[in-house]
Amino acid sequence: KKSIEMSTTKKKARVVRELKNREPKVNEKVKVGMFIRGHKTSQLVNDVLSDFASLKNPHALRYNKKTSNRQQGPFEDQTSVEFFSQKADASLFMYGSHSKKRPQNIVIGRLFNYHILDMLEFGVTKFKPLESFPAMQQNLFGSKPCFAVIGAEFQSNHKFKIAANMIIDFFRGKVVNAINLAGLDHVITLSVGEGTDKILFRRYGIEMKKSGTRVPKVKLVEVGPAVDFEIRRQHLAAPELEKEALRVPPELKTKKVKNISMNAMHDKMGTVHVHAQNVEKVLSLTTPAKALRHSGGKRKREDKTKSEEDRPVQKKHREG
Repeated sequence: KKSIEMSTTKKKARVVRELKNREPKVNEKVKVGMFIRGHKTSQLVNDVLSDFASLKNPHALRYNKKTSNRQQGPFEDQTSVEFFSQKADASLFMYGSHSKKRPQNIVIGRLFNYHILDMLEFGVTKFKPLESFPAMQQNLFGSKPCFAVIGAEFQSNHKFKIAANMIIDFFRGKVVNAINLAGLDHVITLSVGEGTDKILFRRYGIEMKKSGTRVPKVKLVEVGPAVDFEIRRQHLAAPELEKEALRVPPELKTKKVKNISMNAMHDKMGTVHVHAQNVEKVLSLTTPAKALRHSGGKRKREDKTKSEEDRPVQKKHREG
């Protein structure tokens, strides 16, 4: 009986710790990504999921059993993805499938509070796996990538803007205020194909060589994977859910400082408020300098003589 009670208390303590770990925090941990293989896939889709999962490691979970995945995708049935999210405490997912209607299909999405926030469906038109690139030193543990988003469509087109934001959110890792230069070992670029609506995903390794100065010479080497995505369907976030997901906690809000603003050149400008001052009263309380006193007396004498000159002269008449 005692052993049963001890096991139940240990189980309760473990559950309490897990629930406390899943509570909302001011500074959230690194988002976990789920890589789910659909009921029917192709070898190309499996390779895409495998390579992207290797980029997401160690914060990646793979679901490769076809029996655990339903025939319908996230656009048709969202319950399976939300179930896996709640079970693994994950907020990102990548779903792969292949069919005659939608060949080489990849769905990338985000979740909030274990409910799907938004997702985009891509078609893989071209893929070059990691194995086809020359071997390079593996990424350091905890390293962060640099991102380069190239193209005016990422600012003007809403679909491209969401796609870039989603991919950056997927691979950015932990949010930090400062980073060591040695921790930047690869670059992820997103560009738009010429005359097409495709997003070109490329990844380059950073090689730092000696330059004779303190700043090293940087060389980029393509290390893969290289994928050409074609945007298909989209599922945008509901306004209420998006507002709740973008809410900033009070601890992270920057307090507005009074009378300080930024100009167009991002220079800090300050405003000083001064009350109306009676200059004459201030001057009367202060004793003027000696030079000013003499000049003041001379000016008074000059004013007196001038007033006498301006005064009309009265002539006296003699009496005869």
